Order: sequence, then structure tokens, then C-alpha cells
Amino acid sequence: MTAGTIMTGGEGERLHAARRKRFWMIFGGLMAVGVVGGVIGGFVTEVNESGGVLSPTMVYLAAAGVLITVALFIYGSWKFFGSVDEVEVADNLWGSLIGFYAYAILLPSWWAFDKLGLVPEPNDWAIYGASLIIALIAYGYRKWRFG
Repeated sequence: MTAGTIMTGGEGERLHAARRKRFWMIFGGLMAVGVVGGVIGGFVTEVNESGGVLSPTMVYLAAAGVLITVALFIYGSWKFFGSVDEVEVADNLWGSLIGFYAYAILLPSWWAFDKLGLVPEPNDWAIYGASLIIALIAYGYRKWRFG
């Protein structure tokens, strides 16, 4: 190596950097889709809870927004899993599986306790949110422990 030459790394390092960049671009795109979906969901929820009436045009726009968000989320997830390595897939699978088990345990348990008169009727959104949080904790633990 001569003086003034900059070390740029080997081909493996460049490929790794390109893969990480693609990972973060897809991840950022999925986050943006989530934000758009949240705004649409918030709009529909606010109108519904305030007793407002949507014009047919607004109903169709909101429905189209939901469908577009779903399609983009599916496409982005497909691209994401096609661009990551087997370790990332395994971490996602573990997190998803544990989140699913949390949902599968929480909903019927809460339902049974409701039928016994011990708790109020199950709150779908609370169970959904708890399942997502548990899945994120499991995923984060896998990344911290094995990453």
C-alpha cells in the first residue's frame, strides 16, 4: 500500500455494507407505511368516535388507504425477508412465534375469566398491543443475546 491510499475494505465488507443499507431502507419504508396506516386509522377512529358522518368519497378514500397500506406492508415484508440473512429471519420467527403464543393464551384466558364474572369483557386492542410488545421484547432479547 502506498502513502495516501485509502483502505476501502474487501469485497465482503462492501457486500455487508450494501446489505445493511438495503435492510435499513426497507425497514424505514415499512415504518413509513406504518405511519400512514396509523394516520388513516386515527382518522377513521376519530370520525367514528365523534359521531361524525363521512361523505361517501371520504369513506372510499379511507378504505383505499387501508388497502394500499396493507398491500405495501405485505410487499415490504416480502422484500425485507428476501434481503436479510438467516439469523435475522430466525430472530423474527422467534419474536413472531412468542407474540402469537401470547395472543393465543391471553384472549381465551381473558374470555374465560369474563364468562366467570371476574373481569370485564376482553379488550381486543389491549390483547393485540400486549402481544406486539411481547413479540418485540422476544425479538430484542434474541438480538441482544445472540446478535
